[in-house]
Amino acid sequence: MKRETAAFATALVAALATGCATDETVAGPPPQAAPASGEARGVCPPFPLRDEEGNVIDPVQGVNADRPYSPRQTCGAEGCHDYEKITKGFHFQQGRGEPVPAAMAERYGWVTSPGNYGGNWCSPAPLYRQLAPQQGTSARMIDMTSFDFVTATCGNCHPGGGPLELDRRGRRYDAWMRDPASGLTAGGENGLDGDYYKARWSETGVIEADCLLCHMPEYDYGKRNAQLAALNFRWAATAGAGFGAVEGKVADGGTPVVAYDASRFDEQGNVRVHIAPEPRNETCLNCHFKPDWKKRGAAYSTRTDVHMMAGLRCVDCHAAGSRAVDPRIAGREEHQFGKGDDPSGWVRNDLDDTVRTCEDCHLDGWRNAPRATHEWLPPLHLESLSCQACHIPARAVKSALVQASDVYNPAPRITPPPKHIWTFYDQEMAFWNHYGELELFTGKDEPTNVTRPTLIRYKGRIYPANRVHSAWVGYEEAGKPGLNQLFMKDFFQMWTQHRADPAAKYPELAQITDDNHDGVLEVNRPEEIDALLAATRTYLGDTGFPLDGRRLVWVSDTRAYYSSTEWRALPHEEWEATPYASVYKFSHDVAPARAALGAGGCIDCHRSGSPFFAGPVLDVPFSAVDGRPRWVPNYRILGLSAFWVQLGAFREQWMKPALYALLAAALFLAGLLLLRRLALRSDVLPPALVRRSTWVLFVAGLTAAVLAAVFAPDLLEYMTVRRFTLDANHAWIGLGVLAGTIGLLLGYRPTDGRLGRIVTVGTRVVWVLVGLTVLAGALMLLKPGGLSAVARLSYTTFDAGLVLLALADVGLLLNHLGRNA
Repeated sequence: MKRETAAFATALVAALATGCATDETVAGPPPQAAPASGEARGVCPPFPLRDEEGNVIDPVQGVNADRPYSPRQTCGAEGCHDYEKITKGFHFQQGRGEPVPAAMAERYGWVTSPGNYGGNWCSPAPLYRQLAPQQGTSARMIDMTSFDFVTATCGNCHPGGGPLELDRRGRRYDAWMRDPASGLTAGGENGLDGDYYKARWSETGVIEADCLLCHMPEYDYGKRNAQLAALNFRWAATAGAGFGAVEGKVADGGTPVVAYDASRFDEQGNVRVHIAPEPRNETCLNCHFKPDWKKRGAAYSTRTDVHMMAGLRCVDCHAAGSRAVDPRIAGREEHQFGKGDDPSGWVRNDLDDTVRTCEDCHLDGWRNAPRATHEWLPPLHLESLSCQACHIPARAVKSALVQASDVYNPAPRITPPPKHIWTFYDQEMAFWNHYGELELFTGKDEPTNVTRPTLIRYKGRIYPANRVHSAWVGYEEAGKPGLNQLFMKDFFQMWTQHRADPAAKYPELAQITDDNHDGVLEVNRPEEIDALLAATRTYLGDTGFPLDGRRLVWVSDTRAYYSSTEWRALPHEEWEATPYASVYKFSHDVAPARAALGAGGCIDCHRSGSPFFAGPVLDVPFSAVDGRPRWVPNYRILGLSAFWVQLGAFREQWMKPALYALLAAALFLAGLLLLRRLALRSDVLPPALVRRSTWVLFVAGLTAAVLAAVFAPDLLEYMTVRRFTLDANHAWIGLGVLAGTIGLLLGYRPTDGRLGRIVTVGTRVVWVLVGLTVLAGALMLLKPGGLSAVARLSYTTFDAGLVLLALADVGLLLNHLGRNA
């Protein structure tokens, strides 16, 4: 034996020694790409500015010191950054050159791209500016050219490059306009070209992709946008970065010059810049803050968002380039930022869901995020619900539920003036002077307005969202699908002229009145529909708008009215209030887990009047009767029937409490029976007293529990078990009830007499209930596809079976208690 032990020990030591001596290797991180310059730098060194021709600007030596710098030539210089690759990102292109998806083209007759440039993103619903076709047919049919895309303030939230630098043929605007071969002149009609009609590119220059706009934390957007308003396009980057002051305005006929700030340059004339490789949150919010207030009621604050409170940055989730994980957007200097999948966002649909998801962090544990196993939640919920559906139960800031673009909004402080044709209503259908608030105070002063989001079913899951409703005048075109919108400027001019001279200018509009007394007109009655269409038809005729082959319609949500008596339904998706307004999913302003739906148990959602199912959702913005809104319960737009919702509420609100009460009674009885047996065995008290005391204790305990449940339910929960804990362990409780019932049935011994026979028959019925309950539980687990209604019913059937079994348990225990009395 000793010899065998020694041999084993020798072998073990040899094996350990061999393992320790083994030269093991593991895979390390992938090697970094070689720097474009061929030299190791680590950070961006001081560098020379260059003008559009690539010439060095050196304010220290006075070389080209009056010229604006060119981001393309400076940041994209040889050995630096790949300007062409970077500017392929959809933030730069904004739909330029991207084909319009078929589903979008079938609806929107005016779109030329799926992005902000030529698409339908400017406002939640028509009417808004529309990009002129590349080759126009008449000046009357040109609304917004590529040049106007900048001057209409769209350029304020565009980083440059793409359509702000190159025309739709890929030529640089200013260079082509200066080329004699183009035949173009500044401010001329230029062959009704949608890129050059009355444009002044040769004077203004173009707006190159401005790297520092995102990567320089001190960048001054106000100064940059002031240059755009002055038509100093090529000078905007210099002013925004604070490299110098710009004097003169192209808009006034001048030629701007730059006076560089020498303190920003070193002795060699190189500029020193504070560069952030990953843009700060404030940078992203410079563009996204205001529109997301209107669209989503997003506050982006530590007060409303658990992720911002934890210090996360936009780029943590919306990663790009070398920080991205998805292969569709990963790679050195790739600037396709991780994006989600908004129902109304059409640009670069091929990159949908490249954003870092909830699952990446809270299931896979990216950056050591807390993992949410949701072990207490039935798997059906995680299959049907998005994370946001529970974790964004409310919004702290209002958003636009309705955009009516068919009347004039007389509210103050709305700029620019054409936006007076937009009337917004918030989530409670209260009039909202959104642009007046923007002019009065900043977006950081958003007033608190707590509302619950609408829940929609999108691509198989339920999400919180804002379903925007709309009303506007457009037209059908013979032989073309969908609808087209009128020019925003036409509608504004019609109403402006009528307000100035109501009797002479389009007097039909006087028939439109404020029926709901909110201070703004609304179109809702038959005579108002006819009056609006008649006035619009007259105005268009007066101004030379070609109506041949076109038929005017007034669009109200899912109907297109030719008159008050003739209309057609507009096809739309189940998650939309109308095919001609946006639907915005919510992903920001996430509540912590303790404030999410479900933190209070299943009853958070499954109860009578629960906001999750029964919360009011706007159906009709302005009723034809009184101009007031009409609402429907949320379950209607989720495709659910009242029966299933009410059945679920009955199950959670009444059946489960009954189950828990009966289970408590059964456990109390079992405890009393055990105590009585011990007391009888001890011979401390007379048997008769023990038996009578058992009944007294049962009646007293039952009375106390009922009184506590009625008058102090919170105290009862505090002293016993929380409802959430019971719901979280519902499966185990069900198994316990089944096991307990089977145990009682197996231990039951029939007795003589009428009562004994009744109990015996009852036990047979209980065996049948056990079988039915087990079957219902199996259907819950298996979820047979062809029996969806049966599988859904099985949840309530299972709980009903448990309640009856728990009741039978109480009966059997009482019988046992009485039989031994």
